Amino acid sequence: MIGGFGDPAAVDHEEQPFVPDLTHGFGAAPAPQEQANTEMASYLNASTSFKGQLKSSRSVGIDGQFEGEIQSDADIIVGREAEVRANIKASNVIISGRVVGNINCSQLEIQSSGRVIGNITAGSLLIAMGAVFRGESMMGSEEDAAEMPERFAETTQAPARRSRGAAAAAAEAEAAGA
Repeated sequence: MIGGFGDPAAVDHEEQPFVPDLTHGFGAAPAPQEQANTEMASYLNASTSFKGQLKSSRSVGIDGQFEGEIQSDADIIVGREAEVRANIKASNVIISGRVVGNINCSQLEIQSSGRVIGNITAGSLLIAMGAVFRGESMMGSEEDAAEMPERFAETTQAPARRSRGAAAAAAEAEAAGA
């Protein structure tokens, strides 16, 4: 008999299922994570509706309705059924519900059921397949922002006008020639 097979006394560990972490890319070692205080300081459950300003030095979880402004030195977690109309400033933000407002954070994750309508300023951004984001996003450091070129929309407007004018001129030329 081969040791470890069929002999319960020889097995000293329980087999764990393989769960790949796709947020860090294939073949890359996972980034070291800081030990965070994951204790939830504030929690608004699904039956709670709140208007105002919320400031916390610890994590905040929202499953209800919130309107106003949210600031946290830790995490903001917006649950699947949550409706948030607020500007959010936090260390890390995870969104599974709906947020209408601007977000400023170090790390932002919009999960597949998440909806964000507003502008984002984040050090890193992860948008899952199926998530909705409508707005502008700015990522990276202030040094990166200093190197940013002219806005794409401004540079594409001039050629669009020319192409419409050229098409109109071609249509006029064709009509004149007929």
